[in-house]
Amino acid sequence: CQFNTRSQSIPFKADGYRITKPLKEYTEKLLSYGLTLKAVAWLTGLDKMTVKSIHKSLLLSKFTTDSKTLIKPERQAKYLAIDEFKLHDGHKYATAIIDWETGYILYLAHGKKKAVVFEFMDHVGDEWMSKVEAVACDMNSDFEEAFKGRYPKLDIV
Repeated sequence: CQFNTRSQSIPFKADGYRITKPLKEYTEKLLSYGLTLKAVAWLTGLDKMTVKSIHKSLLLSKFTTDSKTLIKPERQAKYLAIDEFKLHDGHKYATAIIDWETGYILYLAHGKKKAVVFEFMDHVGDEWMSKVEAVACDMNSDFEEAFKGRYPKLDIV
């Protein structure tokens, strides 16, 4: 049996959520200040999953063009730093590439192999990478080989 139900339009309801527009905006503002999801949930009285959903949509709107394609870094970096870190307790890893001078995260992806570095270099492009002078990385030889393979003039420290 299929039901065809409709509800009345509510002008102050936030699209996609069962909360008001001002509450959603307040939640986004708290998240933009750097508060944790748990703290924002406590302050607003919202469920943690609702806060997480609002945060995800906020991040997607800020760092992607069509919710899939990452925006190229706005600022040119001279020095990069790259490192992998363990996710949870399994054997899953993520790799972060940051601008060494500002500390801004330029790229974050699952995995700790050369493919992540190649994806980053394809994302920013040859012109952007040609202005990078050095890359700081740990003893992970995959990262060094990937950068040196495509840009042999880069200093690896």
